[in-house]
Amino acid sequence: MDKRTLLAVLLILVVFWLSSEFIWKNKNTPEVQQQTAEENVTDSSDQTVEPSNLEQTTHEIEIIAPDYDIDINNNIVLENELIKLTFSNKGAVINSIKLKEFFMTDKVSFVELLPENSDILGAKLTDTAGNISNYSSIPFQYELNERKITFISNTENGTYKKIFTLSNDYEVTLENQLNGFENLTGYEFDFSSGIADTEEYLKMKNREYAIISQVNNDINKIKLSKLKEERKASGKIDWAAVRSKYFTMAIISDELIEMNKISAFSNNESPAMKLSVSTIGSQINHNYNLYLGPLDYGRLKEYNNGIENIVEMGPKFLQGISKVFHWFLSFLYGFIPSWGACIIIFAIILKTLLYPLTHKSFESTTKMQKIQPLTKELQAKYKGDPQKMNAELKKLYKEHGVNPLGGCLPMLLQMPVIFALYPLLRYSISLRQASFGWLPDLSEPDPIWALPLLMAVFMFVQQKLMSPSNKNLEEMDDKQKAQMQTQKMMLYFMPIMMFFIFKGLSSGLVLYWTVFSIIGSIQQYFIKKKFM
Repeated sequence: MDKRTLLAVLLILVVFWLSSEFIWKNKNTPEVQQQTAEENVTDSSDQTVEPSNLEQTTHEIEIIAPDYDIDINNNIVLENELIKLTFSNKGAVINSIKLKEFFMTDKVSFVELLPENSDILGAKLTDTAGNISNYSSIPFQYELNERKITFISNTENGTYKKIFTLSNDYEVTLENQLNGFENLTGYEFDFSSGIADTEEYLKMKNREYAIISQVNNDINKIKLSKLKEERKASGKIDWAAVRSKYFTMAIISDELIEMNKISAFSNNESPAMKLSVSTIGSQINHNYNLYLGPLDYGRLKEYNNGIENIVEMGPKFLQGISKVFHWFLSFLYGFIPSWGACIIIFAIILKTLLYPLTHKSFESTTKMQKIQPLTKELQAKYKGDPQKMNAELKKLYKEHGVNPLGGCLPMLLQMPVIFALYPLLRYSISLRQASFGWLPDLSEPDPIWALPLLMAVFMFVQQKLMSPSNKNLEEMDDKQKAQMQTQKMMLYFMPIMMFFIFKGLSSGLVLYWTVFSIIGSIQQYFIKKKFM
């Protein structure tokens, strides 16, 4: 590997690491040093930051209801082919969300989105006197009708109804009806449960789990690692979601609903949130859509409100490439039902498309080694005239069809490809638990490191093939030999470094790069055999 190519590889690695550590994190999200600070994606002047330790002037009051003697039922079920929801009439909450198309690591149990003994959508009402009525712990009457359940609570303050209707997909509509409540100023929905762990590999949990919302048309993303302190934001909230690596629980409000405050925090090592809604009048009928399911970009895109941003797609300027790659891999999967085989075919096709460029690059690098004696003569002849020497070197390169920068270009072209594939192969719900050979999950790292080792071996082979022959080394001067010695050290160092970088990445990405390296080694072997 020549010096420029080596620098290109190092640049790719450095930028790749910096991007995964800092750029793909919310670069506009400020570091918060204390609990009173706020984390937002943009500095929108319409968003009001509220201190999370703000002294409360409200107080909770006891709810007097004539129907407290209602029996508690924690196993009220709405179900379709994709999802099974279990409700409790104590608080009219959801206490279980099972996804019937996805399984835990035992490949038997359905994925459960709620942690054990937890629930979501408990409600509290607030009035002008600062009183809080907590409806999350009182029993509701209920009526069950196929995919619709109506919870009703009659109290001295008014009638509260929560109506859930399950669609054919992962969507549930929620009608929140309040009648007869005087001086009502708003209510709060509780998502304090967080989201359950569904994977064994949780080393990246602090970066993958997050609270994501759209506040004043700006995406507000707070990763679990930033939720050591409670964060609050105010503004028009179109939707909000709790996200794990592959799944989400999201709530989407109708346009006329003034969902205007979000509180994000950590609960039992999971992101959690509470949402506040302002109201006017004694009769309220607010409609919401709940999406409780996989991070499926296509499904979320259909809402046409930006909620597809919950899905991790990498840096914005490369999301277009990621989407094209996702479409093409899905297209291949329609004919070849093996994601591993599709990744291999994708690598071969991409290598074929880049063949003219890489072939010319490898040829240029090999020819550069071959004309080293002529280069040495010109450098010695015009040692005192650098301008003349550069002109003669350019002439020499032109005569022999050599491009000194040719070795860098193929590697630099790989940078956007790797960056686009990185989030796609790591976060795609399609690759979850997709096995290939000894690899149990192409979206997770290789558990035995065999693939990263194989990749490192072929990287070494390819670099070895690109190294100058012993004959060329003998014709070099001391300066050139010193440069070759440095490159020889990198010959061993680079594959080792790449191994330690790639062993923690998704095995699908390592598979792609390994196939690319194998083909590159074969290609370089025949080129060297032809010109040396």
